[in-house]
Amino acid sequence: MRARKRKTILLIATFDTKGEEALFLKKRLEARGLAVLTMDAGILAPSSVPVDIDQRNVASRGGISLDQIVAQGDKGKCILNMIRGAESLCRQLYDQGRFDGVIGIGGAQGTDIGCAAMRSLPVGVPRIMVSTVASGRAMFGPYVGTKDITLMHSVADLQGLNFLTKRVLENAAGAIAGMVEGLTKMEMKPEGVPVALSMLGTTTPGALRCKKILEDRGFEVVTFHQNGTGGIAMEDMIRDGSFQGVLDLNLHEIGDRFVGGLHGAIRGDRMEAAGEAGIPQVVAPGSINYVVMGPLDSLSEKWRSRKLIVHNPQLTLIRLTPEELTEVGKSVAEKLNRARGPVRLFIPLRGFSYPDREGLPHWEPEGNQAFIESLKSHLHPGIPVTEMEAHINDPEFIDPVAEAFLEMMKQKKKVKPPKR
Repeated sequence: MRARKRKTILLIATFDTKGEEALFLKKRLEARGLAVLTMDAGILAPSSVPVDIDQRNVASRGGISLDQIVAQGDKGKCILNMIRGAESLCRQLYDQGRFDGVIGIGGAQGTDIGCAAMRSLPVGVPRIMVSTVASGRAMFGPYVGTKDITLMHSVADLQGLNFLTKRVLENAAGAIAGMVEGLTKMEMKPEGVPVALSMLGTTTPGALRCKKILEDRGFEVVTFHQNGTGGIAMEDMIRDGSFQGVLDLNLHEIGDRFVGGLHGAIRGDRMEAAGEAGIPQVVAPGSINYVVMGPLDSLSEKWRSRKLIVHNPQLTLIRLTPEELTEVGKSVAEKLNRARGPVRLFIPLRGFSYPDREGLPHWEPEGNQAFIESLKSHLHPGIPVTEMEAHINDPEFIDPVAEAFLEMMKQKKKVKPPKR
């Protein structure tokens, strides 16, 4: 971003319903020495206070003029048009170096619009959304996506200024001010060769050993928790050019998604970005053979009749059937077959996760073998497969996997990341 005298915050709000609160927040930001760029994403009426980017500009950028979209009388279409406009303008302004951080305020619709705009930005850009819906039983994944958005609960509705809403907005101003101040102290640049590593609690010992081996050899390792969002965040950052190689030790999100579990990948493109980018990837089927479901007492007989363990009071880990694993193995092979860069596959024959070991609750070699046979039968013959008489967390498995990855990284020609 180009140099500016003062740090600038982009403030996104629906000024037709949140104008008073947005103006208060703007003044509190300015009191901290920050410049403020305002964007009105409202639909109902023009802002009663001056704004830098008005609602007509936002709507037009969304593809349909404000008058045209309002005339349709469909509120949902209006919101989607404003989302598209806010996303496009937010990214353009960021690429032009017009702001350093983003703050938004809103109810459900304002949160949709503000968070969509924030998701258009790269990881690491400071952003806070003060929202009336940032608590309760609602799902927050659609708001945050794979980006580092901070959601702050407004506690009270944002309809007027009072002792509570002023305090919350004051805190939000202080938070975003602190975030952008930190930009001068720490740049988002790797200290070593950046690589991605997938992991989950049931493969932690092996992943941590692998991480140390790579770090000792000068790599900066970013680990991604395979909880449905983590793997997709990894895919997005691979596409952004953030990593030069991927050690995909945990494929849990693929199997979990196949049977509709709680930790299934939120998109269907898990384990595809590295292949598209042509960067080295070493793959192992960590945790792919179970699904994460809810509390044990909430499960149907279909799930309770399988091999399972209670991970904690809220989560139950349940084995996939051999038939399900056959289909999952085929899917993994098809993804790897499309890779345009070097790939190696390692298979631990004594278990894919902590509870999947002889004598432990998930041990079921028939299911694992069904996955392995399906994977191998559908895999391109040019992709090397190494089967090892070891468990995925054993040093006897992890050390050769790490060494193979290091050798692949030596052989690779540096891939130039795409322009951001």
